[in-house]
Amino acid sequence: MLQVQAGDWMLLGAGGHGRSVADVIQRAGGRVVAVQDPGPESGWSVPAEASLTRALARFGASCQGRVLVTVGENLLRARIYDEAVAAGAALGTLVAVTATASSPPGGSAVLLEHSHVGPGAVIAEGVIINTAAVVEHDAQIGAFAHIAPGARVLGGARVGHGTLIGSGAVVLPGVVIGANVVVGASAVVTSNVPDGCVVVGVPARIVSR
Repeated sequence: MLQVQAGDWMLLGAGGHGRSVADVIQRAGGRVVAVQDPGPESGWSVPAEASLTRALARFGASCQGRVLVTVGENLLRARIYDEAVAAGAALGTLVAVTATASSPPGGSAVLLEHSHVGPGAVIAEGVIINTAAVVEHDAQIGAFAHIAPGARVLGGARVGHGTLIGSGAVVLPGVVIGANVVVGASAVVTSNVPDGCVVVGVPARIVSR
C-alpha cells in the first residue's frame, strides 16, 4: 500500500479541495507549510502566496516532490498543473493512508480517504479519486478527471481527459466515456459516451452535447 509522504507540502489551491487534501496530509503526520492561490480563502494558518513564482522561491526547496495542485475544477486544475510544471515545481502524488492503490498514480494525482484503485488500473496526472471512490481492475482514468465521492468505475472501463464522474455514479465494466464529459450524481452508465456530453439517470442518457 502506498502512503502519504512525511515532510513539508505546498498546495496550489486554497479552496475546499485544498482543505480536504491538507487534512489527509496532517492526519498522516505530514505538514502543509504554504498554499498558493490568487485569492486564498480564509482559515489557513500557513503562509498564502498569490504568486506561483514567489511560492516556489520561498518553499519549493523544502517541498521537493511534495507540491500538489489542489483545485477541484478540472480545466482549471489542468491549467495550473501546466503552469507549475513550466515553473519547475517538483510535483508529488498523494495517497491517503486509508486508500489502497496497486501502483503509483500520475503526477499531482490525489487519492483521498477510503478510495481504492485496483490492479492494472491506470491513473493519469492530475486525477482526483475522491473519498470512498472505487476504480476497479484494468480501468483507465484520463488526465485531470475527477471521480467524485462514492463513485465506482468498474473493471476495464475508460474515463477521458477532464471528465467528472459524479458522486455515487457507476460506470459499468468496459464502458468508454469520452473527454470533458459530466456524469451526473448517482447515474449508471451502461454504454459508451461521446466527448463533451452531460449524462444523467439510470440508465444514463445524454441531456446535453
